Amino acid sequence: MKIFICCRSIDKIKCDEIISDLLNDSENSVAILKQTDHVENWQEVVESSIKESDFVLFLIGHETFMSNQILWEFEKSKSLYKHIIGIKLENASEDSIRFFQGFKVFNNTIQALKYIDKVFISDRELKIEQYKIMINSTEKVTDARMKVNNLFFTITSSILSVAFILGKTYSFIPLSVLAMIVFTGLALLTTFFWDRLVSSYGDLNTGKFKVIGKIEKDLRTNMFEEEWRILTQEIEYESNTKTEMKIIGQFRFFIILALLIEICYLLYDFC
Repeated sequence: MKIFICCRSIDKIKCDEIISDLLNDSENSVAILKQTDHVENWQEVVESSIKESDFVLFLIGHETFMSNQILWEFEKSKSLYKHIIGIKLENASEDSIRFFQGFKVFNNTIQALKYIDKVFISDRELKIEQYKIMINSTEKVTDARMKVNNLFFTITSSILSVAFILGKTYSFIPLSVLAMIVFTGLALLTTFFWDRLVSSYGDLNTGKFKVIGKIEKDLRTNMFEEEWRILTQEIEYESNTKTEMKIIGQFRFFIILALLIEICYLLYDFC
């Protein structure tokens, strides 16, 4: 469990005491993150630490929220939807506490740690449920794209079959060949819709796997990331989307070839 500490430099002594109490009371089961060095890119460093943390703890003193840095950290923590809590210092003012209203404020580290443990456990259970939902969701997308592939293959093949049967029935007279060209053109057009839908499903799954990856990081695991690394780097696996796009491309090439033959045949008849 990681806790990012936000406090003013004027409260450094009390801040160090609180950190010491947190480590002692938790029996060193928490990791403390804190940015004290003044660097030019401090906002990037702090944002990275806040993202990495499970909780953001503000130590509330007399003029805590008079600091632009503290205010920035407060707003950033809210925008990243982090669990925000506070501990009152001995010199905490009413103005500082009022500014922090809407968030849990504790008198000491023991109270804070009890709350943190409770929230951390429930939050982890929630993330596990979200993880299961996202996994099921990706499986449903995979099933849906398989159905779409079968549907478009059937439609395109049927259109081509109708075109051929039509031409053969009327002994490939110019009018029937012209009808074949129209149907084959329709089949070609259908492949572009097919292509677009496959690409859309690929983007949808990519987004879902990014969310799964984020949840895995929160759960301190990386099964999907490791699986993808093995597939792409060791096995040289090609994604389903790329494979499907290649198949559609080859099918489209066949249709274009058929269309060219039909056009040439029609021109030959007229000549």
